[in-house]
Amino acid sequence: MDRRSALSWAATLGAVVLSRSVFAQSAPVNARNNVAMKVEAIQMPAWINTVEGRKPIEPGTQVSTAQEIQTAQGAALALRLPEGSVVRLGEATRLAVERMSVDPSTGRTALQARLRLFDGFFRFATSAVAKVAGERRIEVQLRTATIGIRGTDFWSMTDEEHDAACLFEGRINLATRDQGELNLDQPTAFWARFFNQSPRAVGVATPQELAKFLASTDMQAGKGVAVQGGRWRVVAAAPRAQDQATQLMQRLRQEGYPAVLKRKDSAGQTVHEVRINLLATREDAQFVLERIGSIEGVRGRVALAA
Repeated sequence: MDRRSALSWAATLGAVVLSRSVFAQSAPVNARNNVAMKVEAIQMPAWINTVEGRKPIEPGTQVSTAQEIQTAQGAALALRLPEGSVVRLGEATRLAVERMSVDPSTGRTALQARLRLFDGFFRFATSAVAKVAGERRIEVQLRTATIGIRGTDFWSMTDEEHDAACLFEGRINLATRDQGELNLDQPTAFWARFFNQSPRAVGVATPQELAKFLASTDMQAGKGVAVQGGRWRVVAAAPRAQDQATQLMQRLRQEGYPAVLKRKDSAGQTVHEVRINLLATREDAQFVLERIGSIEGVRGRVALAA
């Protein structure tokens, strides 16, 4: 496939991925009231780490300065920034929010943020709404480079072997440790720095590579996806003893599942349901139930929320 075909293919695929997102057209968050990223969808399990400890992530969770996100194997996450842009994280990813602030005095949400990607897969996308409503000055730190963002759509990753970045639309600046300043300003432009090899020049990603990059941060329907307004739940167990229910809830939360307790009285008996809420579909709920099935105390079912 020639470069022109690759560019067309990348643009089409990127548009399809964005259009399928349940959050792609949402309005930006009011920055005066909320200087944070907001979780809009999650393929469980995942955690947020703060100085106060670790807790599971669920739709609606706020992530801001001095906090860190961690996803498990087979997990994914979608967050919206205060000015409307979207960040997607793939499996086995660890991202820290080192700085985040806004200056809405100009009438546009002017966001400044510094993120550090320790491991895993990261995608940033600025929607048409976000481009009109806000401004951004964002940096993403990898192991050997810092990516400067103004308004664009790109993918990046880092692991113990290499850093990489690929541009889908717009422009990004790379301040690299070994190659100085690099600019990616053409769709499908691809940079990789293998730590045990000599630096390579910026190249062009193939359609197969582009598909792999996009898939690394996409959620898989029916595989434990939870969204705001999700109507399915997992009832992991419903013991009569509250302490037994509390212990199971805590075990599930340690594993990255945002379990809660709900007391129910029926036919003169009281039970304490241990629930995981907001699952998008029955298939997503069933998948979560199967994944937690080996945890002690789980004897559950899936149910549609009232």
